[in-house]
Order: sequence, then structure tokens, then C-alpha cells
Amino acid sequence: MKLSPWILAARPITLVASIIPIISSMLILPHGAFKTIIFIWTLIAAIIIQVVTNYINDLLDFIKGADENRVGPKRMLQAGLITKNQMKKTIIWLTCIGIISGIPLVIQGGLSIVIIGLSAFLFAYLYTGGPYPLAYNGLGDIFVFIYFGIIAVLGSYFLQTGHIDINAIYLAMGLGAKNVLLLIINNIRDYQTDKLVSKKTLIVLCGILFGKIQAVLMLFISYLSIYLLALNFEQFSIFYISLLSLPLTATIINDIFYKQGILLNKTLLKVSSLLIIDCILLYIGIVI
Repeated sequence: MKLSPWILAARPITLVASIIPIISSMLILPHGAFKTIIFIWTLIAAIIIQVVTNYINDLLDFIKGADENRVGPKRMLQAGLITKNQMKKTIIWLTCIGIISGIPLVIQGGLSIVIIGLSAFLFAYLYTGGPYPLAYNGLGDIFVFIYFGIIAVLGSYFLQTGHIDINAIYLAMGLGAKNVLLLIINNIRDYQTDKLVSKKTLIVLCGILFGKIQAVLMLFISYLSIYLLALNFEQFSIFYISLLSLPLTATIINDIFYKQGILLNKTLLKVSSLLIIDCILLYIGIVI
């Protein structure tokens, strides 16, 4: 069994959606609060949860025929490089490993972390599975905002400090918005194929123009959150430095309004890059 199909099925480029919120939340910790071991276990657990989500998404989309005629990157089951049984077994094993990796986090954070962890695996399945799959009924955006924004940041911050503060909430809103942007662009790209398989994403339900406006709103929220963070920190260098990513943001907006189909694959790469760049700029803004 080759390794490369599994790496591709994990969608490594999209893993920034779970990694960056955790790293970013470390940047706003009070002095002396950072715990290296907890950070490492948080990162491992988050990556496993996202990979499991991606694997389940691939499996169920394949079963439902949603990957036929897709314009996005090739899916491994559809290409015949991974079988259904192989994927099912891997999902089970990864889920078990993810639960084990969460034990140090439960010891650190208590019952709330148990609830967060178990709900994350549950919704990893409910995203494309169950009687009312979220991604097929216009609820994928809410799932992404909550789990790849609010919970990712606040959970990571709580594990380090034992509490939540307003700075973490501001940061969570901005990162949740940028991760929703990834989903919006993905759904704009897949608009025609999603309609064919009755995958009722928010874009299918409300139209492409709605999606484009929603994308711009997510970008606005991401910058607003940094402004509010800087305001609360009383350190406006955080906001001013964040504006250095505006040229990249402008190209993303241009792509959203003037490109379609497979051409939006490069736009997804730009958003992933924006997540990384904004994390670096946040660090620079805090330390100078």
C-alpha cells in the first residue's frame, strides 16, 4: 500500500486550517503561560481530527457519487488508489489514535475537553454522514467556523491558561472567518457539480453572488478581529502590521469575482498562504 495516496487524501495543504489557529492562540498567551507538551499534544490531536474529517468526507462523497466530474484535486477513492475498506479501517485506527492522544489534554483540561474531543469526532462524521449531513444542507460553514475557529482557538488557549479571555475570542472569530473562506471558495468552484448531486451547500442554496459577498465579509471580519485584538492589547502595531497582507487579500477577492472552476484551486492555495502570513504578521506585531 503506497503512502502517497494517503498523504494526498489527507489534503496536507488544508491542514493549515487546524494548525494555524493553535499556533496563533499561543502568540496571545499571558507571559509564562505556555506549556510545550500541552501545545504538542493539542497540535497532534487537531491534525488527527482534521485528517479523519477529510478521510470521512472522501469516503462518503465517493459512496454518494459526489466526486464524479469534480473540478477540484483528484480524490483517492475515486481514482482507485484507495479502497473503501482500506479507508474505513484507517478512519477507525486514526480515531482510536486521536482519542489516545487526547488523554494528556483531558488530564489538563478536564470534562470540557472530553466534550470538545468527542463532539469533534462526532461532527467529523456528521459533516458528510448521518441522516442530515451538514455539508449537504448548507450548514458546513457553521461547522467550520465553530470547530476551526472558535473551538480550535479557545480550546487551545484554555488548555494553556485554564480560562478564556476576550483576546482569544477576537482571534477565534478572525481565524474562523478565514477558514470559512476556504470552504466558500471550494463551494463556488464546485457549484455546478454540487448541484448535479443535490449537495445543497450554502452557495447552491443562495447562489454564487451570495457566496462572493460572503467571502468578502469573511475577509472583513478577519481584519476587524485583528483591529479589536490590537485595541484590547493597546498595541496598534498588531493591526498596522496585519495590513501588510492586504495585497494578497486583494488578489484573493479578484479571483473570487473573476475566476471560476478549476482556476479557483490556486485561490485556495492563496488563502492557505494568507493564514500562514497573518500568523507571522501577528507574531511580528506583538513582539515589536
